[in-house]
Amino acid sequence: MSLAFSTMAALRFGTGFRPQQVPPASVEELLAQLPAGRRETLLFPHGGLGAARQRIVEAADKQDALKRANKTADEATKRVNRKRLMVEINTHLGEDEHARFMQAVLSPNGFNERLATFWLNHFSVSSIKAQFMRLLVPVYEAEAIRPNIGGRFADLVKAAVLHPAMLIYLDQVKSFGPNSPQGLKRKLGLNENLGRELLELHTLGAGSGYSQADVRNAAFVLTGMTVDRRSYRARYAVKIAEPGARDVLGRTYGGRGRGLPDILALIEDLAAAPATRDHVCRKIAGHFLADTPPPEVVRAMTSAWEDEDGDLTAVYAAMLRHPKSWDDEGQKAKPPFDYIVSGLRALSATQEDLQDGGLAKPRKMAQAVDRDAMEARATMPAAAGKSLDLAMPTLRVNPLTVQAAARLGQPLWRPPSPAGFEDNFSTWIAGGPLADRIAWARLAAARLGGDRDPRDFLQAALRDAARQDTIDIVSRAPSRQMGLSLVLASPEFNRR
Repeated sequence: MSLAFSTMAALRFGTGFRPQQVPPASVEELLAQLPAGRRETLLFPHGGLGAARQRIVEAADKQDALKRANKTADEATKRVNRKRLMVEINTHLGEDEHARFMQAVLSPNGFNERLATFWLNHFSVSSIKAQFMRLLVPVYEAEAIRPNIGGRFADLVKAAVLHPAMLIYLDQVKSFGPNSPQGLKRKLGLNENLGRELLELHTLGAGSGYSQADVRNAAFVLTGMTVDRRSYRARYAVKIAEPGARDVLGRTYGGRGRGLPDILALIEDLAAAPATRDHVCRKIAGHFLADTPPPEVVRAMTSAWEDEDGDLTAVYAAMLRHPKSWDDEGQKAKPPFDYIVSGLRALSATQEDLQDGGLAKPRKMAQAVDRDAMEARATMPAAAGKSLDLAMPTLRVNPLTVQAAARLGQPLWRPPSPAGFEDNFSTWIAGGPLADRIAWARLAAARLGGDRDPRDFLQAALRDAARQDTIDIVSRAPSRQMGLSLVLASPEFNRR
């Protein structure tokens, strides 16, 4: 059957129906969500980007102070101090994780939210790579990914690849030109990780014809990019940059002088390569339409890319305006994040429903902290022992959002590799994940279902995407809560 435009727009290209919001009624309304999304005040990082950046600086100062204090401290006190800082950083991450879910559930700009999630997965970084990544990753999405998803692809690559979160995640901070002043002095050498993923994942794609020599030379060109450990901002340090010229895919970068312009030129050239537009357009269409997207749609997207110098809004428009993009609903499975978000939207979850669970001291952490504190008190003067702040509270994790995403296999901001989370049907529609989804559906229905009639809820959540057999099953549900759970667990709700 052919679904209504608004149904396909909400389910295939958006974050699902939310009763308080009117779904897009045209391609133009879908595209208008991109500038609207840029104007929207993000709910994460909590307190805004300025506050998040200040937290990073303060944490760096505390880490320096801790190192100084630990020079004369006993081992038990060192452990307490390290744990205190880690708990503080983890608490900030937890606040941002809950706010990130809140952003997706409450925003009226579902297409923009879907694109932000797609591009964050394309340019994957992980919050557990290093301690300060817990503070950097929310900032990375807010200041590098989201502002650039409607502009030129080359600008998005520059913002993502040269952000301190990516430079730390892919070990660029450990990459030294072997013949650079600092490389020679410290006997440090090249790390190829960023060079490899820039070619293989971010631009050209695997099997597109580049060689290992291209990967290595790209890594040489990228030397010099590092992170200032006081401000945690990216900077170019010429003293760690490999001198001389390097060839990547037949083009030369550098020469007598080496600098940031060489890196920017490399990214521009990679972004403009035909292999890049083929790889990226196929991946975008594969995310929204089907694991094997219609070739006609991909061709229309690559043509728009070529005509508009990689302007991503033009690429999205080409996809949305192609008739094939609106055929054959249900070809994609919702990954856990999207499933949870669409379920909470259907249930009209409020900001209060999406908050974290408040502060608590987990038992394992409390036991470890108390044990170390007792050891510290045994060797420290009484006054010093009294000065210890042992509460170190952490956030309770909301079982409907952050905890659920981890349980369903897609922990927020923690992809399994630089390639990100899988984006295919078979990964997410299998026995284990489906059982966990059913458990989540029951919990969500119990907590947020209220006195909703399941038949009305089915109509509101799926509209004309609901199949007759699902309508019949929900109508015969033995209880209100079971009926709501059946809607959230239905095949139609798990697909798009």
